Amino acid sequence: MIRKISIFLLFSLLFSCGENDNSYVLYSGNIKNTTESTMKITNFFKSFEKDILVDKAGNFSDTLFIKEEGTYYYKIGRSYNSMFLRKGYNLRVSLDADDFYKSTKYSGEGSLVNNYSVARGALKGSFVGDAKEYFVVPIADFMLKIEKEKTAFLALLEQAGLEKEDNEFQRKIIENDYLQTRNSYDRFNFYHTQQHPVVPEDYYEPIKKMDISDEESFMNDKSYMNMVIENWRLKSADALKNDPNFSIIEYTKLHVKNLKSTKIKDYITSMLFKQMNAKNENLEKDYIEIMAMLSADNMKEKLTQKHNSVLSTKPEMTSIGFDYENHAGGKTTLKDLRGKLVYIEIWATWCGPCVKEMPFLTDLIKEYKNNKNIAFVSISIDNKNEYEKWRTMVPLKNVGGIQLLADKGLESEFMKNYSVGLIPRSIMLDTEGNIISQHAPRPSSKDIRTFIDENLNKKTMGNTLIKPQKNGEIKI
Repeated sequence: MIRKISIFLLFSLLFSCGENDNSYVLYSGNIKNTTESTMKITNFFKSFEKDILVDKAGNFSDTLFIKEEGTYYYKIGRSYNSMFLRKGYNLRVSLDADDFYKSTKYSGEGSLVNNYSVARGALKGSFVGDAKEYFVVPIADFMLKIEKEKTAFLALLEQAGLEKEDNEFQRKIIENDYLQTRNSYDRFNFYHTQQHPVVPEDYYEPIKKMDISDEESFMNDKSYMNMVIENWRLKSADALKNDPNFSIIEYTKLHVKNLKSTKIKDYITSMLFKQMNAKNENLEKDYIEIMAMLSADNMKEKLTQKHNSVLSTKPEMTSIGFDYENHAGGKTTLKDLRGKLVYIEIWATWCGPCVKEMPFLTDLIKEYKNNKNIAFVSISIDNKNEYEKWRTMVPLKNVGGIQLLADKGLESEFMKNYSVGLIPRSIMLDTEGNIISQHAPRPSSKDIRTFIDENLNKKTMGNTLIKPQKNGEIKI
């Protein structure tokens, strides 16, 4: 009898603990008009990742054991949106994949703050509209507009009736978004007019003076993350302008010196990874200095990968090979192309700038079709879920050349060896498979034909003669 009572008490205790356990989120919902069988849940830095099964009717339900409260992303196919999760939430979402953002509605515990976020996104969309019309206006009109919009966002927040903690955080999001919009004025004007607009002398002061030590905002608000980097960029530019002998590494050490958050420190320090390039005469010294500034192992691994990529992909070094599926059938290896110059274009079906390069690549292939000394190879990094899209798009675009699919996308050894993080990416190899340039001019570059012709005419393949163009890439 005593043993039975003890067991009963144990089960009662376990059941009681389970009912009051706020260490997880109950997450469920329905997605209309989708053929996807999974939904991926992640947070900013992918310390949490989970695939949730979606049935044929679009229903899903799962338990998320989150360690950190804050912003998470749910991704269905290529579409994704953010949501705010707190331990103990019982949150349900419904949406239509054909109208992904506007159709999203939340119910249950946690719905108040998430429905507010949907409303704020819709309000922002109604304000911005066409980017050119929004940004390419006189600075006085632009400032009046964004101040008015910030007031509208704050009014919407007050009407939402959020709890104090949520209200305070959402207020910071509004301020960070305001700073990011303000900071984007120059970039969009230059993009559309090819001229930098004249702004007041103190225009960037609010960004320079912002608090860069707010780890909660850093972990949950992308606008804040972006502005932390803009703060570093603006202040480092001022420092190097005042003292040209002051190195960017020396400045960054001072910039992050008093930050308590190792996550923010590492993120700012990662901007120095650009020092890992073949033209840097102090490569080894800089590598050691930057490594000493990092705390997280994954950041150290990324730096090491970039460092090693530079060492293994210098001009005249032998390129790592590949053995990829050929759209025309079978597989193609780099060795199969020995005896030809190999111009490689790395792309993906979902990459807009990559698709824009296709007509230019098509023209190149046609122009050199009678030259048997050069091969044009397009390598897609699409994943398994996008395989059919790749199979369909290649004949549809009819670019020509050799069309290959990387076996493991960005995780393929070829991609990792070249430290591919931005696409489109062009690479040129010589007739023996040695590297001419790991950043060759793009098909749309005005220098591409000169680049190809000079390398075709060279008896001994060497360093790149033409400076590559690098604008408009997509970061992965």
